Amino acid sequence: MGEFLELDWIVQKATELLADKVKDAPISDRDIELAFDMYAKSRLEHLASSFSSDLERTQARDFIMMKLQERAKQLNSEHWRKTE
Repeated sequence: MGEFLELDWIVQKATELLADKVKDAPISDRDIELAFDMYAKSRLEHLASSFSSDLERTQARDFIMMKLQERAKQLNSEHWRKTE
C-alpha cells in the first residue's frame, strides 16, 4: 500500500513541472515524457525493490504516465481553453 502513496507523491511532484510549463504553452505529449524522465523515472527506480515483479514495475510506470496525462489535459483546459 505504501507504494501507491509513493506513486501519488511522484505524480504530484512531476505535475508541478507541468504546472510551470503550461503557463508558457499548452502541454504536449513530449512535455509529459520529459516530466516523467526528469522527475518520476529516477524515483520509480528507487522503488524498484518494493515491486515483486516486472509486471508491477510496468503497472507503476503506466499509472504515473496515466495520471500525468490526466493532469496535463486538466491544466491545458484550465489555462488554454478559457474562451471555448
